[in-house]
Amino acid sequence: MTRDSRTFEIERVLEWAESHVGTLRADLVWEPGDLLAGRGYWTAVGPEAESKVRARAIAALDFLERYAGRESRWAVSAHDVFKNKADNQSMESGVRAIGDVLDQWIGMVRSGQVKPRLPEFFSVRAASSTDLLEQVRSLNADNKVVPVAPIMLAGAALEIALRSAVEQLGLTVAGRPSIDAYAKALRQADVLSRQGMKDIAQMAGLRNDAVHGNHDDLDRKHAGLLEQQVNVFLGQLDEAVRQAM
Repeated sequence: MTRDSRTFEIERVLEWAESHVGTLRADLVWEPGDLLAGRGYWTAVGPEAESKVRARAIAALDFLERYAGRESRWAVSAHDVFKNKADNQSMESGVRAIGDVLDQWIGMVRSGQVKPRLPEFFSVRAASSTDLLEQVRSLNADNKVVPVAPIMLAGAALEIALRSAVEQLGLTVAGRPSIDAYAKALRQADVLSRQGMKDIAQMAGLRNDAVHGNHDDLDRKHAGLLEQQVNVFLGQLDEAVRQAM
């Protein structure tokens, strides 16, 4: 990895982190404590938002493990503060606390005191995060978790994989970066087939329903199907990218 490409990659990583800090603080309201209960706590704006909030926490923890290091004080602190707040205040308070850790990590990287871990090369499957897909499987197996959470995480894995494929091949993306924009760039480069585009449209549709609150149309069957589709597609995309390089 050249110095210029490393600088670009660091900036891309920081841009995601900075946007995610704001996301970790979204859909939350403060519940003040009373004389009996003591201190207040953060809670989701509604039952449907709770799964979104939890999914964002999982993505942030995975991010810190990847770019700060699984055993780094940043990743360890984020896990610890999430558990501590979740046990003593609320899950949502733990999510806000992860945002504070991530915000401090960003500041240290921006100041040059900390360097993020950047792999010299990683495949589409690696870039899409095996850990993230494991979290999807774990959430799908938990009957207490609504289907929205694993669907959103599976969609995130899909987007990361497509972006990685575009970057590995040095392709240009037209318009705002998104699943659709990445897919179109790969299709124009003859990396994706027409069937591949149809598969992506179907997977992205489920993710969009989860993001935009169309929760009545989603059930555990959809979440399980999306997990399988994304897993199979990542293997196909990884092979297609290798053949195109």
